[in-house]
Amino acid sequence: MRWKPLLLLAVVLSLISTTACKTDPASLMTAVKADNNAEVIRLIGKGADPNSRTSPKGWSALHYAAMNGNVEIVQALLKAGADPNYAGTKDGQATSAARTPLDLAQGMMNIVSGIQPSEIEGVLRENGLDDPALLKSAKDPNAEDRYEKIVVQLIMAMKEK
Repeated sequence: MRWKPLLLLAVVLSLISTTACKTDPASLMTAVKADNNAEVIRLIGKGADPNSRTSPKGWSALHYAAMNGNVEIVQALLKAGADPNYAGTKDGQATSAARTPLDLAQGMMNIVSGIQPSEIEGVLRENGLDDPALLKSAKDPNAEDRYEKIVVQLIMAMKEK
């Protein structure tokens, strides 16, 4: 009779651990878009899908991390199995031009290296890019170096896949 409480405890613990691993894909996207490194790493550790997307043909979490210039999140997503070759559209529509995370990182690297820091926010806003994390990242004096690191990481990851 002593084994029944232990068996019951084992069943309860196994249910808790398996349900705790499931995360809402929107949670990972929210954390990536907000540049919340600790939360992204926590969610990946709990089993979040590193290939989460805004919609079936939409951008992945890796797209947003690359666009925002977040080296740590890009590394974490790639290590967790994010697909660097996936081309998606920001709005998820087939009529929009599909881009890879590398396309976005290269585009941002060109912007931050070719425009005066005082003009970057205006240029981004004129093109509909007004995400607070993106604006903060692009205005950072080290932005060009970060985007360059991301470009190199993505190129290497694409060759491996």
